[in-house]
Amino acid sequence: DANWRWVNKNGQNCYMNDNTWDPAHCSDPAMCAQQCALEGADYAATYGVSTNSYKDGVNLNFVTIGAYSKNFGSRLYVMDGEDTYKLFRMKNREFSFDVDVSNLPCGLNGAVYFV
Repeated sequence: DANWRWVNKNGQNCYMNDNTWDPAHCSDPAMCAQQCALEGADYAATYGVSTNSYKDGVNLNFVTIGAYSKNFGSRLYVMDGEDTYKLFRMKNREFSFDVDVSNLPCGLNGAVYFV
């Protein structure tokens, strides 16, 4: 989702509309990587991802109409640390989840994938 968020320095966009770095903020890509930061995301409003009412699970919306766009589909990756995905050891174990498909239109697939 990083391609939908601003890369900025002190509130000013580091990236220009012609797909180049703004030389006013950094002279080369390495300097931009050090000087600029990726803006945070509003996952509920943009991607339709939020915690459930019990705060022990998540809600994923298929269509989310945001202020600037309409987003179709949502996905999450479970992290085990700052830069490591969670490894699930599933042999002889069960992973259960509840899905409300009452509003899922005909022809759409609601699924969970372990990759």
